[in-house]
Amino acid sequence: MQSIPPKNLKTKVANLKLIRYNLSALAETMAYLGLAIAVPFIFAHTPQNQWITGTLVNTILIIACVRTGLINAAFIAAVPSVIALLRGLLPLPMAAALPYIIISNILMIMIFSRLFQRNRVFAVISASFAKFLFLFSISSLLIADKLPQKFAYMLSLPQLITALAGGLLAMLLLNIWKKQSPAQ
Repeated sequence: MQSIPPKNLKTKVANLKLIRYNLSALAETMAYLGLAIAVPFIFAHTPQNQWITGTLVNTILIIACVRTGLINAAFIAAVPSVIALLRGLLPLPMAAALPYIIISNILMIMIFSRLFQRNRVFAVISASFAKFLFLFSISSLLIADKLPQKFAYMLSLPQLITALAGGLLAMLLLNIWKKQSPAQ
């Protein structure tokens, strides 16, 4: 007696393939999220840690944008700052700036994502300047009275430098990984 395959066998196989892809994307997204959360903890007690932490988090955001897509990268962009504030790694006066920091990270990856296919270096530069201009404007105009001078400075030139450095480091790493991946 032969068994007759169910009529929806193709659908089940297709769904399994889709699930496998989604689980893979989810795993990669969670790995980048873990890195983005771990970096501030690792460098929390390093002098001038904004330069290291900012550069590395921006690197992770750009790589995540390329590898997992804009939506997943936007999720990654939102979580680390909140956790850093809750764990005491972000100075309490910066709580007023937290929503704007998150928006600036999402703005950066949105602009990068939009321009990436045209010219990677231009995408990094444009996205970095957009992040900087947004945060600088917010810190100068909207929340200047809520932030001490040293925290307001953290939302200015360092944002441009760490975004540029992080974006360029991301491009370097993506190029290295591309060269090392097997030909498809």
